[in-house]
Amino acid sequence: MAGVALPKRFWYAKIMIGLFLVGGLYFLAYSYGRAELIYHGHESASVQKYYLIAVVGIVFWSAVLFLSHETQLALVLITKSIIFAFYLIEGIVFLTLSFSASQPLKENHSGIFFDTRSKQEVIKDFKDQGIDAVTSVHPWALIDDYDFLNSMTTPLLPLGGIANKTVVHCNESGHYAVYQSDRFGFNNPDFVWGHKMIDWFLIGDSFVHGACVSEGFDIASQIRLQTGGSVINVGSSGNGPLIELATLTEYAEDQKPKHVLWFYYEGNDLERNLRKEKKSQLLMQYLESGFSQRLRAKQPKIDTLLLNYISQQKQRKEAVDYKRLLRLFHLRERLGLNRLVVNVEPLFIEIMSHARDRVRKWGGELYFIYVPEFYRYAGDIKDHDGYRKRKLVIDTVEALGIPVVDLHQDFFSNAVDPLSFFPLKMAKHYTAQGYQQVAKTVVNQVNLFSHH
Repeated sequence: MAGVALPKRFWYAKIMIGLFLVGGLYFLAYSYGRAELIYHGHESASVQKYYLIAVVGIVFWSAVLFLSHETQLALVLITKSIIFAFYLIEGIVFLTLSFSASQPLKENHSGIFFDTRSKQEVIKDFKDQGIDAVTSVHPWALIDDYDFLNSMTTPLLPLGGIANKTVVHCNESGHYAVYQSDRFGFNNPDFVWGHKMIDWFLIGDSFVHGACVSEGFDIASQIRLQTGGSVINVGSSGNGPLIELATLTEYAEDQKPKHVLWFYYEGNDLERNLRKEKKSQLLMQYLESGFSQRLRAKQPKIDTLLLNYISQQKQRKEAVDYKRLLRLFHLRERLGLNRLVVNVEPLFIEIMSHARDRVRKWGGELYFIYVPEFYRYAGDIKDHDGYRKRKLVIDTVEALGIPVVDLHQDFFSNAVDPLSFFPLKMAKHYTAQGYQQVAKTVVNQVNLFSHH
């Protein structure tokens, strides 16, 4: 009837439909911006599903505008209920995970000692004993810290750690991994940098860093023990291919090692780490011949920067990551929806080509070590070639003329119980025994390549 005012509940439905439309448009623009502006077109394929979701949402709510007022209101209420349910579950999963993380693992594994102290408590206990201990700091964390990178007149991205300190790293099997850092902050005896000839030079992420085993049980130490050769480890947790190329440039070229071992972790090197690293303009400069930050000569400045960074982190209150909550991160993680597709992109090929050429320039040889993850053996994987695109990654690297040591094929697939090489058979890093076998496998395979 003309002149009859529309009930408030119907106005409410129209306002909500308008908000849903605006949200869809924003989501479309945001997805485009990330793919084309932030990632410079490298992520166009991976965001296509988000374009589809946004367009379907826009079309759907536009069509709803032409339905009856009652239908509009019903659809709005149903949608709100679904959204509320998702966020309620997200909150429950978040709180459950937070509670679980605070419980000592020994409750689930009776008879196994587990140090329940926090990392900060361990560091405090060291300092109470007069030992100058610090937490481990990693390049990946610094890339994301806008305040850290922009606090300097001239940007400087450390790739090592704090020199000559007792470093408290991590705890997965009951005891904290603690080591004495070398002159550049890496997990090595400092004397290794004084060798005129370096036999083995290891590059990689946390698996190379030594997570989470006692000093002397990491891969580099095991290679040193098994071969008697000179070994340098420049691994750091969270490193991906671009940081690893940068680390090679900064720390290997002066040493000119004979064997460079490039450890590739299938769990995140391409799907997460490289996607993050290529946003850094500074890291992308390492693709240019001759570029370097000259980090070896700047260790005193690096030490000061990282100590200040640790101090700032302490002062920051541990806050809930609301962005993750808004993106339903924890729910998607639990459902296994956060796993991105492994994309063997041209940038990865370019990085490996540069690494190969730079190593061969001084007469060394680059070896690609394929590191499998826990879930390869925890699930019922039928296609080991297709899982994590293992065969494609290996074939791509071999096509570049780089020898490949496949730890799945050469070690884990032959083990009676592959999960026994993971702490408490959980989704962690390898045990000390696992690293020992990895070192043995790598040395044997590299020697075979050398003889051929």
